[in-house]
Amino acid sequence: MQEALLILFIISVAYNTFPLALGLNRDHRNPHLTNILLATVFGLVQGVMYHLGDLLGETFMHLFVIRYKWVVFGVLTAVSIRMILEAARIRRGERLFSFDNYVKFLMMTVAAGINTFIIGMTAEHFSPFDGQMPVFLVAAGFAWSIAGISMNLSRTNILLSSLLQLFAALVIFAVALIYLITNQWL
Repeated sequence: MQEALLILFIISVAYNTFPLALGLNRDHRNPHLTNILLATVFGLVQGVMYHLGDLLGETFMHLFVIRYKWVVFGVLTAVSIRMILEAARIRRGERLFSFDNYVKFLMMTVAAGINTFIIGMTAEHFSPFDGQMPVFLVAAGFAWSIAGISMNLSRTNILLSSLLQLFAALVIFAVALIYLITNQWL
């Protein structure tokens, strides 16, 4: 049960790549090799953003040693709320993008990693799988990206994306509650 929740947590944190990837290949003109490369970039940025957040968090998270469980809970709750708000934007079709150049693609890839960056800042007190978390985020981000690129852009898939975003937010919030109540990482 504990490992299943950890895996769901990682999958949920990396979910932000899916809505962007859904809009990435909206006309299916990209060759398969290009799609794999773009999905790899999505995944790598997820891992890098977590690692950068971890590095930043190491500089100041020691200041919150007394109240670290509340800080971790607050950060995860904030990410959950942000994802819930994004789910509404996805449902309206506002968070799907068409990438006409690679600069815009890279900017949106980094933007998709912001939640991962924020969660990475708590890694000093809250790090499932220790140093392997960035590797798992790369794999999960890649998988979500491939799934998004492979799907047709339809109203049904947009609603599915919104529902999955909401589910991911609820998983992250549930992990935050468990962490707050048990005062340990599962």
